Amino acid sequence: MHEFNWGLLIVVYLFLGGLSAGLFFAAGLADYMTVDDKPVYARVARTGAFLAPWPVAIGSGLLILDLGNWYRFYKLFIHFRWESPMSIGSYLLTIFTVIAFLYLFAWLTAEERAWLFGKIPATWKQVHRLNVDISSWRGRIAMVGFPFSIGVGIYTGVLLGAVSARPFWNTNLVAQMFLFSALSSGAAALMLAMVLNKKSPAEKHEIKFLVTLDVVFISLELFIILPYLIHGQLSSLAVKQALSLILGGPYTFVFWGPFLVMGLLVPLAIEVYELAPNIFKGHEFHGSRNLALTAAGLVLIGGFLLRYIFVYAGQVSSFHQMGMLH
Repeated sequence: MHEFNWGLLIVVYLFLGGLSAGLFFAAGLADYMTVDDKPVYARVARTGAFLAPWPVAIGSGLLILDLGNWYRFYKLFIHFRWESPMSIGSYLLTIFTVIAFLYLFAWLTAEERAWLFGKIPATWKQVHRLNVDISSWRGRIAMVGFPFSIGVGIYTGVLLGAVSARPFWNTNLVAQMFLFSALSSGAAALMLAMVLNKKSPAEKHEIKFLVTLDVVFISLELFIILPYLIHGQLSSLAVKQALSLILGGPYTFVFWGPFLVMGLLVPLAIEVYELAPNIFKGHEFHGSRNLALTAAGLVLIGGFLLRYIFVYAGQVSSFHQMGMLH
């Protein structure tokens, strides 16, 4: 029986890291959408900024606790090695998390900052000096954060693709697939949060923006999946055999059913159904909240399943193991 060194915690970590990357990217993009120098999607940007730091912070925390001797995690930062994806990733995740929290802080109102610093003892004067308005820096923080968010989205796939002994992972298409999945998951999570906000319901133009984003990202993800399958069929025997895990093997159903159909094609069809009359016929965007919730929920499930399939199937696909299976 095959032993899995990477389990569900790694799946959760990869999903949460990608989710934060997608949330930050969508929020930053919304921040730059203006008409006559006035922000069109300020609420989208603010909501995304408030959500973005937490998934990656939680995921990184879970990973540190899973190390065994968790208190030794600092050793990852002592020696930087360019050739080590783990070393690069440690710094990338840390810098991105700091930027994401800084971007959140830039969206706090004076009242929110007062509440936050009100929880800190007055004797901590150095900390209270940080209570400054940096809202004018939002655009610049977003611009700096863009490449780091993309880097984190790609990194979750690079971490797998760097393991050459696993033919299921050993292609740069995995990193691209994980990136577009991360961006799509971020847009979906943001849409879910805004639609579920009963105190300040999302407006139609905000839902349309997020639906459009998600359609683009899902389409790009699908355009990577197809070359991945073709590349596998045209590659070495070991890679071809590894691909059989989702082409008739034990991961076939979860890949083609819950992930590809329910997690990508169905939400894409729902979102195109919502957008098409507005784009091609000039009709008012319908903006159904139930359809938005359904599509967003399915996208998030699909994003999680993608990482589940690749983490587990990839570990089965060692060159030695594939030889034994065939």
